[in-house]
Amino acid sequence: MKIVKKNFLLTSSIIFVVVTVVLASLYFAMPLYYQQVKSSEARREFDQVARQIKGKSRQEIGELLTDYSKKSNQIWFTLLAKDNTILYPSVESGAEDSLQLTIVPTIANSDYESKTLTETIAAADGQELTLNGEYSLQPVSDASRILLNLYPFVLLLSLSLGGIAAYLYSRASSQRIKAISRSTRQMISLAPDVVCPVKGRDEIAELADDINRLYANLLTSMEALRQENEKVAESEREKAEFLRMTSHELKTPITSMMGMVDGMIYGVGEFKDRDRYLQKCREILEEQSDLVQSILAISKLEMQTEKEQEVFSLKQLLEENLGSYRILADVRHYHFQVELAEARVKGNRTYLLKAIKNLLDNAFHYTVAGGQIVLRLESGQLIIENEAERVLDQTQIQQIFQPFYRPDYSRNRKDGGTGLGLFIVQQILDKHGLSYLFEAVDLKAMRFTIFLPSMES
Repeated sequence: MKIVKKNFLLTSSIIFVVVTVVLASLYFAMPLYYQQVKSSEARREFDQVARQIKGKSRQEIGELLTDYSKKSNQIWFTLLAKDNTILYPSVESGAEDSLQLTIVPTIANSDYESKTLTETIAAADGQELTLNGEYSLQPVSDASRILLNLYPFVLLLSLSLGGIAAYLYSRASSQRIKAISRSTRQMISLAPDVVCPVKGRDEIAELADDINRLYANLLTSMEALRQENEKVAESEREKAEFLRMTSHELKTPITSMMGMVDGMIYGVGEFKDRDRYLQKCREILEEQSDLVQSILAISKLEMQTEKEQEVFSLKQLLEENLGSYRILADVRHYHFQVELAEARVKGNRTYLLKAIKNLLDNAFHYTVAGGQIVLRLESGQLIIENEAERVLDQTQIQQIFQPFYRPDYSRNRKDGGTGLGLFIVQQILDKHGLSYLFEAVDLKAMRFTIFLPSMES
C-alpha cells in the first residue's frame, strides 16, 4: 500500500475515533456535570435564603420569601409549621401567592426531574419551622436531546474536514520521501553529483542527510579502491616486466656457459683448454650468483621495509660501516671526503644502509683514477658525489633506475655489474617515502642527493 493512502486512512481513522469519543463523552458527561453545577447553585441560594430568614418573625419571613420569588424563580420555597401547616405561600397572601401554590404542584406532577432541599429554622418567637426548596433539572434533558440531534451533522462535518486535511497532509509529507526515493534510484548509476534534497529538521531530513553522507563515503571508498587497483595492476605489470627482463638476463649467460661446457666435453677446438674455460664458467656462475642475490633482495624489500622500522642516528650508522670504503679509497688512490653531521631518521636500518652502500659502490666503481668521492650528511640531506669517468646525460639519468639498464659505455658485465643496484636503491627509498635527486654537476661529476625529513631527537 502506498504511503499516501496509508497515511490518509490512518489519519482519517484517528480523527473519526477522536471525534466519536469526544461526542460520546459530551453526551454522557455533560448532563452529569450540568446536574452537579445546578444542584450546587441551588444549594447555595437555599442556604443563603435560610440564613436570611432565621430569627425573623413570620411576617418578615413571608415578605423575604415573596421578594425572592419576584426576583428569581429557580427555587420554589414552602414554609411549614411543626404540624405541617403551610405557612407560605398562603391562600390569603394574594394572587401572586396563589400562583406559587399552583406552580409547586405543577412541578411535582411534571415529567421533569426535580429535587427538594429541606432545613429546619427557628422563628423570632422560638417556634421551629420547616423550609422546603424545590428546583427543576428540566434543561438537562433538553440539552441532551439537542446534542443527540446534532451529533450526526457534527460527526459528518468533522470527518469531512478531517479527511481533507488528512489527504493534504499525506500528500505533503510524502513529497520529500518521493524526492529521496528518486535521488536514491539515480545513485545506482554512481553519478558524483547526485544528492538527496534536505528540507526541514525532522527525521526525514536526517534520513536524507545520512543517505548523502553514506553515498559520499561510498564514492570516496570506490575512488580509493580504484586507485589501489591501478597501483596493484601497475605493480603486477612491473613484476611481469621485471621477470621478463630477469629471464632474459639469465638466459644469455646460461646459454653461453652451456656452449662452453659442451665444447669442453667434446673437445672442440679451443675448448680443449678445460682449465681456462672452467675458470670462465666459474666467473659466469659468480656473476649469476650475484644477480640471484640481488633478485632475492628485491623480493624481500616489499615484505620487510615496513617492518622493524625505528628512529636511529644515521651518522652513527655510517661511521660504523665506512671502514672498508676508506681502505678501498687508499688502495685505489681515491680522495674520499666524509663530512657527517648528526641526523636522526626513521626507517629500516638494514635496507637504508644497503641503499647507501649501493650508491657508494657505484661511486667507487665509476670514479676516475685519483678522483674525489664525497659523502656529506648535513641538515636534511645526504649527498654522495664523485668525479665520474663519464657524465650521464639527461636521457640516461631518466633510464638509469630501470632494472638491468646499463649505459652504452658499460655494456660489459664486468663494468656494468648486475644492473640492479640503482633499481634496488629506488625501491628502498620509495618504500621509505624519501625523495631523491640524481644529477650531473659541472660536466665532470655525478651527485646523488637523498632528502631526509626532519626528526626530533
